[in-house]
Amino acid sequence: MKLYIRSLILITVLAAVGFNKTNAQGNVSSCTCEGLKPFFDYLIASQRLFIQPEDGILVSSILEDARNAGYTISYTQCQVLSRNVNGQFFAKIKSVASATKYQAVIGNCTVSLNSVNASAFTFNNLQSNACGTTGIVSYRTKANSTLVANLQVDSCLNCRAEDVDAVYSCYSPVTEHSVNPYLYGLSGNWRPYRSYAYYGDRKEKNPKEDLSLKTAGTIEGYKSYWKFENGQLTGMAENSKDTAIWVWNSELTLVNRKGLELENHDPLGRYNAGLYGYDDALPVAAAQNARYREIAFEGFEDYGFKITPCDGPCLVPKSFDFSSYKSKLDTTQQHTGLFSLRVDTGTNAGIIAPVAGTAEDGFGLTFNKAHVSCAQTVPGLSSIKTTSAALLPAFSPIAGKTIVISAWVKELVECKGGAYTGNQFAIVVKQLNDSTTVIAQPQGAIIEGWQRYEEVISVPGDAVSVAIVMKATGGHAAYFDDIRIHPYNANMKSYVYNPYDLRLMAELDENNYATFYEYDDDGTLIRLKKETERGIKTITETRSALLKENSDQ
Repeated sequence: MKLYIRSLILITVLAAVGFNKTNAQGNVSSCTCEGLKPFFDYLIASQRLFIQPEDGILVSSILEDARNAGYTISYTQCQVLSRNVNGQFFAKIKSVASATKYQAVIGNCTVSLNSVNASAFTFNNLQSNACGTTGIVSYRTKANSTLVANLQVDSCLNCRAEDVDAVYSCYSPVTEHSVNPYLYGLSGNWRPYRSYAYYGDRKEKNPKEDLSLKTAGTIEGYKSYWKFENGQLTGMAENSKDTAIWVWNSELTLVNRKGLELENHDPLGRYNAGLYGYDDALPVAAAQNARYREIAFEGFEDYGFKITPCDGPCLVPKSFDFSSYKSKLDTTQQHTGLFSLRVDTGTNAGIIAPVAGTAEDGFGLTFNKAHVSCAQTVPGLSSIKTTSAALLPAFSPIAGKTIVISAWVKELVECKGGAYTGNQFAIVVKQLNDSTTVIAQPQGAIIEGWQRYEEVISVPGDAVSVAIVMKATGGHAAYFDDIRIHPYNANMKSYVYNPYDLRLMAELDENNYATFYEYDDDGTLIRLKKETERGIKTITETRSALLKENSDQ
């Protein structure tokens, strides 16, 4: 079974709203002597400073080992340890004999040993000094009393909504290190893989024959898909002659981190795909005859959507990501939903996507062996590694295919009919030695101030990337909304929700025209509107009320 999952992200440094950077002052430094000093004394003495992320060692496990080794650690008085007791501990550098700085992660905190004179010091030769009144832990070499390093808390991420402006380093445990495939959900997942349909004749073949409703309708010569062989339950073999009876009609190929289906295909090689948004809680697009990596939709609605402020700094990125333009999201104009992208005069906004070659299914795990010593030296498992193919693919059109790109545009001018001329929606296809720019043209009339742009683009076989560039070329701002990309022979629908109550606000059909859903204050659907080439028409409207009883009767 070939399943994909994205566990963490390939981001180097990220500014995370909802977290606070705490320095080594106050309540953080007060715990260094009673908590962090014996904690690192044990790590140095046991030569465990360089625990790696793929080892999956928790702070609680180290605390237990330290206590068993005779170290007294008052971790409950130290927030760095107590708040992260169930977090992971690992070094941010590989094992070395000496260096000018050592840095480790304790849950949501980063702690470091820093050289006092910019000279390299030997880690296994460190000896901590007694704590002074300042709470600073200093280290000397075992041979003499010369100070060589100080212990400090660099930063901590506290899950409080009022805290902002944190900076934290993110890494991918799947692709950058050896990995436990069960820990990160790459293996051991039981999900529906294929669905089968049975093709066979009924016993009753004469329509004129009298039938008993209790016994009629059974299948003649029925063969079960599952059978017992040598005491084991096995499924029908792929090369069995019974494949003409049991025929599979759908196979799952992609799931997201929450186990929701993203892509499947049928025996004819036709793919169906879906996109999820709002923290992977709701479907925002569905397409037939298209792969997951070939479709994109952006309504600019869920960039501020967070369930809790502790979603973490290592957020899973979108496959089609406009996060760098969050400051340009506007609430005064919108085609659907509550937001659109505002591009001011003389400026532009854009996004670029790589072009993929022939898409391959599945990913592999590399099992590295080594000799391990227990009672005797025997071959054993050293590590398991995988490639970025284990991560969900970002939006990347397939070379040699034709795609359709559409969007809705509005200019901040008085609408007088015709077509807008003060904006530019450009598609740039870059090849190895050349590039082609196509300017999308308006399709249809201006509807309630918004005009639909659409363009069919042939992606060459040697294409490297496809970019979208949105410009405001007039003397006023332009707004862009509901951008969609999908293969030419695909059918796609997309959905827009209210990011505050998650009610469905609009559904965009195969041609990117919207059906609007309007609700009353109680959340009851009262009006349904349809966007057409002749304007927005009300389809249905309902009202309801509770009758009050007359107390005089």
